[in-house]
Amino acid sequence: MTKLKNPVSRIVDAVAEEEGSEPVTLEPPLAEVVDSDALETLIKDSTISDIEIRFTYRGHDVVVDESGRVHVD
Repeated sequence: MTKLKNPVSRIVDAVAEEEGSEPVTLEPPLAEVVDSDALETLIKDSTISDIEIRFTYRGHDVVVDESGRVHVD
């Protein structure tokens, strides 16, 4: 499986798309809600084959799986 190259950007883009807004307009920035360095490390360097990271951002449930797919509800 290919890991996400830039998971933070992908998450921000997915949330902005869900809201119909521009990524740069999202407040608060994702980095104020989750530790973006830890998030990237978990996704890029994980050897766990069935990892799933879940958190809430701007009222949306965000899920990132081991393949790097981002799902926003």
